[in-house]
Amino acid sequence: MNYSKNIQYFNNLRAVACFLVILTHSAMPALNPAFGLFMMLFSFISSPSSELFVTLSSSLLAPTKLGMFEFYKKRFSKLLGPFIFWSLIILLIGYFNHSFTFAETITKLILLPIQPVTGVYWFIYVIIGLYFIIPILSPWLQKANKGELRFIISLWILTLILPYTNLIFNKEIYSITGSYYFITSYLGGFVGYLFLGVYLRKFPIHVKSKFALFYKLFPLFIGALLPYFYGYIFNREALDMVRENLSLSSAFLVTIIFTFFQNIQLNTLLEKLFNNIAKYSFGIYLIHIIVVRDIIWKVLENHRLPHPIIETPIIAIISLICSFLIVKILSLMPYSKYIIGV
Repeated sequence: MNYSKNIQYFNNLRAVACFLVILTHSAMPALNPAFGLFMMLFSFISSPSSELFVTLSSSLLAPTKLGMFEFYKKRFSKLLGPFIFWSLIILLIGYFNHSFTFAETITKLILLPIQPVTGVYWFIYVIIGLYFIIPILSPWLQKANKGELRFIISLWILTLILPYTNLIFNKEIYSITGSYYFITSYLGGFVGYLFLGVYLRKFPIHVKSKFALFYKLFPLFIGALLPYFYGYIFNREALDMVRENLSLSSAFLVTIIFTFFQNIQLNTLLEKLFNNIAKYSFGIYLIHIIVVRDIIWKVLENHRLPHPIIETPIIAIISLICSFLIVKILSLMPYSKYIIGV
């Protein structure tokens, strides 16, 4: 694979992940209980959004040849400024629209180093954690062969399967958010997506035809989809588990999307669109929740569209366009890199 094609599939993945994040947060509360299946399908489609970002970031940054503190300086200087800026903006919006009291606003500000001001920003804390560990893991990642990476990823996958034992035995055996006392605990969590990202970049699954690509990925797709339908039809507790970021379904979907874009080439116009979205993806991520919840949702509050299969994609597309335009305008300002990270 040549260098330019390599860069292009990274941009395609970043753009798709950006849209899926917005889609995740676009679904308004269902107007009718009968719409539950459609809400579940949107949850399924958008579920690998943040995990795809983690996998992509890991595949680009790990292993690093930079020294530990040089790596930290380079990565954190691009991330922390925009993150803090938009966290403060969200706090101000929440205070002035009476979502937070003054005391709650101050408390959220004080807790910012350990707790996001909005749940959507949990992703930043995960990325910061992975940034800290990438220089430590990099010497091994540089030398690791295919079999060694597969072994570590297999142990991580085990931590994604273990929570299902709770359903089998109707007892809390392994926490969905991890267990500090289990033998694979140090290989669980989002570090698994780091290993997966490195593996998919170093050892991509290349195929010669679209049929071969379908043949390779279809079993993973069925493996990701079936737990959703099982949970929706038979066990809602299982559905909540499948929706977790650290679920087997999410890992399968990330692998499918990553491999798909490694093997297909988009037309020039679509690639240009994806490149623009990818360039501003961090800024779009940071402001999209304001656009979706404080603007688009407010407009539609008393003018709901009749069905989520129409409403949710429209909200997501309009929100993406608005977020992109805002970030594009901000990028023309001096010192915009401290606001949008570009």
